Amino acid sequence: AHFSGVCGFKPTAQRLSHRGVVVASPGMQGVVAAPGLLARDVDSVALGMKALLVPDMFQLDPRVVPIPFRQEMYEDRNPKRIGYFTSLEFCPPTPSMGRAVIMAKEALERAGHTLVPFKPPDAIRAWVDLFVRLMTADNGRTFSTKWLEGEVVDEDLENQIPDWTRPQYLRKIFGFLLKPFNPRVARVLSHRLLRSIYDLWQRLSEREGYIEQFLDEWKEREIDLLLCPAFGVPASKTKHDAGYLPVNTAYTSLFNLLNFPAGVVPVTMVTEEDDRMLNDWRGFGNDPVDKVMKESTKGAVGLPVAVQCVALPWQEENCLWLMKE
Repeated sequence: AHFSGVCGFKPTAQRLSHRGVVVASPGMQGVVAAPGLLARDVDSVALGMKALLVPDMFQLDPRVVPIPFRQEMYEDRNPKRIGYFTSLEFCPPTPSMGRAVIMAKEALERAGHTLVPFKPPDAIRAWVDLFVRLMTADNGRTFSTKWLEGEVVDEDLENQIPDWTRPQYLRKIFGFLLKPFNPRVARVLSHRLLRSIYDLWQRLSEREGYIEQFLDEWKEREIDLLLCPAFGVPASKTKHDAGYLPVNTAYTSLFNLLNFPAGVVPVTMVTEEDDRMLNDWRGFGNDPVDKVMKESTKGAVGLPVAVQCVALPWQEENCLWLMKE
């Protein structure tokens, strides 16, 4: 949605039925898949949610929480207290992405809302030690056998497959060799595989603890909603090492891990000034990931830039309200 300049929305898992929906890793725990919507504008997304959240769906799939669309929440005109952040420390976004958040923040303040800084707690631990480890708990076996066996694989995707399926001893070697000049990738590649059900349960327990930690920070800041970048970069060129770009998904995968409803909405486009600022942008320290981010988005003038809006679980209507506002 962010790359295409449209609105995208991911509700809390089990707010919409996922019967018949094909998921990438069936049986995966800790990062729960949720069907969502794409549309040209927020009202169309809200209309789609309203059409789906009806008694017929609740009857056809009893696992869905039977909460109809709450129009009064979507149309609420009361001022809100909204948290915001423009960057994750381990994945600073390119200039246009941070600027978009500031633009949205200033527009919301002009509309009478209160914006307060918010810092996601332990974001790098959440992404590497929880999200990535839970996503790769099967060491890539489902991904490489169920979906890729017998298929013609795109070369960019093919280059990433070893990162998902590499045995532990090779992960340690690669991590050690990469650490001096590419510490982010080294940490991702060298993370310890989950070797037993006990390991998996421990990670799931840590995830529950992280959710509580995040909610405590949310309550401490007394916020109703959250505003942040939708991705680390605008739409990027395809002929670059795509294996370095998944770190940019940290902005969205954080809320997959938390199972919070989130949506993206376009607010601006990449400008000539954004493109000039990219020349001096150093990101995390101008490491190889930063260089790929810079090279793959250089010249993106005119491409859409979105922001991400986040709400607490089961408050999809509030999230859509922020997207609309």
